[in-house]
Amino acid sequence: MKLFLIKLFFKEVKKHMRIYGLFIKNCAMQQMEYRANFLIHIVVECIYVASKLLYVMIAYQAGSEISGLTAEQITLFIGTFMILTAVYTGLFMDNFYGISNKVKKGELDMMMVKPVSLQFYTSMRGVNLALPVPNLLVGGAMVCTSWSRMGIRVSAGNILLYIALLVCGIVLTYSIFLFPQLLAFWTVQTGAIVEMTDKLWDFNNMPMKIYGRWIQRIGTFVIPVFCITNFPVMSVLGSLSPVQKIWAAAAPAAFAVLVRIAWKGSVRHYSSAGG
Repeated sequence: MKLFLIKLFFKEVKKHMRIYGLFIKNCAMQQMEYRANFLIHIVVECIYVASKLLYVMIAYQAGSEISGLTAEQITLFIGTFMILTAVYTGLFMDNFYGISNKVKKGELDMMMVKPVSLQFYTSMRGVNLALPVPNLLVGGAMVCTSWSRMGIRVSAGNILLYIALLVCGIVLTYSIFLFPQLLAFWTVQTGAIVEMTDKLWDFNNMPMKIYGRWIQRIGTFVIPVFCITNFPVMSVLGSLSPVQKIWAAAAPAAFAVLVRIAWKGSVRHYSSAGG
């Protein structure tokens, strides 16, 4: 029985991965039809990235440590934030913000009858290929540069641990930032929620060490946004405590389960286009 369930699970995963590949292909074709719009999105995001680089300039101009962090360490944090921003804006943001419109217009009716998970289809259908490009390129360059300047050992273990915690951060990003959008099933209008989630994401822009102790604890264990970009860097710097190491693995799994339960509960409150 267990073997059958495992096979069924991997079969479903394979099917959804194949469907997700089709989502990416279709989105790429749609976005390439309007190349000027695609390029404008890249330019706008480049301006956003330039504003983030101001933090790096300030850190280097200060010429001293900020909350015990050197300019290179802060650069590593910001670079990691930008890599994960690329993932968030490319894979999740548009889908999450579009949930309220789908609820308001009754568009979930047709989605419900499709032979795939409704949560998967609703929250991952769209892929934005323009917004991630500047963040991914600049963020990756910042991580590589600061890693090299600090003389951190480049080993398979360090790199794999960093990547593994980035993946955990992506799972947390999905779970944490989908949660507020589920209020659309009750309130329909979620403009204030969008503003709140934008500010919450930017809150993770700098190392959590610059905040007070209680903010650090809330941002780590209650609403673990600090786990998203801080933990991968802290693992490289060797500053993760034993409790944080355990939480780094437990938090993504726990919040993925919680958001799944919340999704199912929210869908039960959905009123179709026909009432």
